[in-house]
Amino acid sequence: MKPKQLLIAVLILLFSGTAAFAQTWEPDKDHTEIRFEIKHVLTTVSGYFRDYDADISFDPQHPENAQFNFTVKVKSVDTHIEKRDAHLATNEFFDAVTYPEMTFVSKRISKIANGRYALEGILTIKDVSKNIKTQFQYFEPRPHPFAKGKMVSGFATEFSLNRLDYHVGDGKYVKMGIVGENVHVTITIEALADIE
Repeated sequence: MKPKQLLIAVLILLFSGTAAFAQTWEPDKDHTEIRFEIKHVLTTVSGYFRDYDADISFDPQHPENAQFNFTVKVKSVDTHIEKRDAHLATNEFFDAVTYPEMTFVSKRISKIANGRYALEGILTIKDVSKNIKTQFQYFEPRPHPFAKGKMVSGFATEFSLNRLDYHVGDGKYVKMGIVGENVHVTITIEALADIE
C-alpha cells in the first residue's frame, strides 16, 4: 500500500471509530429543570422554563465528540405568577412574539477532572448571540430502577449572565431598584438511553 493510501485508510479508521463513541441521551423531562434566579428589590425570585428540546450526545472518555444543544420556548417561562410570566413575554423583556426561542449550541467540551467537564458554546437570546463558558458535573450512568431496558445518567451546571447584554430589558427596572440585571441559571438533567 502506498503511503498516501495508508494515510487515508488510517484517517477513515480514526473518524469511523470516534463517530461511535458519543452516546445519545434523551432528557427525562419530568426530572430535568432549566431554572433561574434574579434579585427583586431586596430578595430573590425564581422561575423555570417548562418547554424545551435538547440534543445530547456524550461519552466521558471522548468529550471532544460530545454535543449539548438546547432550544427553549420563551413563552413557557413559569415564575408561579401568571401576571409576571405574561409581563416577561412582552417586548419589555423577552419579546416572545418576535423571538419565540432561546438556543444554546455547544462548540467545545473537555475534561477537567473525574466527573467534571468544561463546556463552551453559543447562547442566543433575542437578537444577541454570545460565546459562554461554564463547567458541568457528569453523573455516571446506571440501569434505571423503574424504566426497564434503560440507562440513566445526569448532568448539572450553573452559571450567571447579565440579562441586559441580551437585550432582556433596557435597564429601566435596574435603575428603579426593582429587578436585578444578573441572572443565575441552574440546569439539572436526568437523561435516558437504551441499554446496549
